[in-house]
Amino acid sequence: MDKDSLLPILGTLYPWRRHIILVTAGVFVVSALLSLLMPNYYQGKTVFYAASQDLFKPEKVFGGGNSEMYYYGSGEDIDRILTVGNSHMVVDFLIDSFDLWTVYAIKPGSAKATFKMRKSFRENYRILLTKQDALELTIEDKDPERAAAMANVATKLIDREVRSIIKNSQKALAASYRKSIGNKEKLMLDNLDSLIHYREQSGIYDPSGQTEILATRITEVTNSVEREKAALESLKKSNSPKMRDSIAVIQARIVGYERELDILNGDDPESNYSLKNFNKAKGKVELLESRYYRSYEQVGYDLEKLKLYNAAIEIDVPTIHMIEAAEVPDVKSRPKRSVIVIACTIAAFLFSLAAVMAIESYRQFDWGQIFRKPTQ
Repeated sequence: MDKDSLLPILGTLYPWRRHIILVTAGVFVVSALLSLLMPNYYQGKTVFYAASQDLFKPEKVFGGGNSEMYYYGSGEDIDRILTVGNSHMVVDFLIDSFDLWTVYAIKPGSAKATFKMRKSFRENYRILLTKQDALELTIEDKDPERAAAMANVATKLIDREVRSIIKNSQKALAASYRKSIGNKEKLMLDNLDSLIHYREQSGIYDPSGQTEILATRITEVTNSVEREKAALESLKKSNSPKMRDSIAVIQARIVGYERELDILNGDDPESNYSLKNFNKAKGKVELLESRYYRSYEQVGYDLEKLKLYNAAIEIDVPTIHMIEAAEVPDVKSRPKRSVIVIACTIAAFLFSLAAVMAIESYRQFDWGQIFRKPTQ
């Protein structure tokens, strides 16, 4: 006989046909009855997309940024929602809000009660990323209305908590800016006090303007001295007695101009009009002015940034884009009774076949001879 023929197997199974049929039929009936006793579960489902964190950035919202603004979130935004959605905070809120201790018949306060409650609820609670990069939150419950309500409440809670996390980060950043502005304002005022004090001490209020004035004055006085000296020489050559008064006036003017030049070119530390002293003090005044204006501009810049962050904190933007809110389901999600009955029936049939083959194989051996001790 062909070694690949199934006739030997069929010949082995045929005498057991009634037993196989009885076992299979029995399992079919029992599984059908047990499946009817299983409670129906209904699924509440929401579908939504994560919103981009760009919607919370003031430089993006108010047009200050140079990069493109995105409305739908990606990796980090999705991970943030998944983390919050699967947190104990969301699970515990739903358990307490809908009194699931009673629904799941778990006594609160007992040993490991919280662990058991969370474990039982998480078996019916899921939040997953779909192939379209949308987030799908599902909750199964025996009550269809409660399943839909919990799904909607969970979605709103996730939105609120994620928004709170972002808002708290913005508030912390705004507080940091306020602290930084306070420090910079103090530095600015210190620089201003130093600048005012040194201006009063040196008499330098406009370094560039006063430099030009002093340089121009030295040139004018020098030219005036030379002009008066030339006029004096001309009058002296005339030897006219009538010119004595004029000569005396010109000589007095020359003395005045030369005295002014001595002051302008001198290094008397008490003189505020000495060009040398002015040049020595001008650098420090310009340095203090530069420090003051830099701190003033920085404070102004930070104040504008603070205004943007305060405005962004006030923006009420959702962290999710809702696509589908949960509706009260009309059709149960589980159990799939037909699948259960068919699977149990097929399993019983295959197990019966395997059992018959094992029994027949066992009968082919003389186990007594196999285990009989050999004689000497």
